Amino acid sequence: MKNLFLLPVLAFGLLIGTQNMNAQEVASNDDTEVITPVQEKYIDLAIENLPQPVLDAVAKDYAGATIKSAGAKEDASEFRLILKQGDKEMEVFCDADGKWISKKG
Repeated sequence: MKNLFLLPVLAFGLLIGTQNMNAQEVASNDDTEVITPVQEKYIDLAIENLPQPVLDAVAKDYAGATIKSAGAKEDASEFRLILKQGDKEMEVFCDADGKWISKKG
C-alpha cells in the first residue's frame, strides 16, 4: 500500500523538479565586446632583397647572427626578420631605415 502512494508522489516530485530546471532563463549580455588581435600580414622576402640599412643594422646590433628568413609589409615600411645566433632564434622588427621596432603582444 505504501508503494502505491509513494510512486505517484515521487513521479510528481520529479515532474515539478524538472519543470523548474527547464524554466530557468539564462541571462545574456549582448554588450560583450570581443577583441581579436590583428595579425599583421608580412609577405615573404628574399634576404638579398632586404634594404641595405636593414642589413647594416643586423650586422651592427646582432653581430654574428644570420638572417634565417625575412618578411615585409606590402608597402615595405616594416620588416620582420628571423635571426639565428648560435642555438637561439629570435624574431625582430625594423623599419626601412634600419631602426628597431618593439613589438608587444
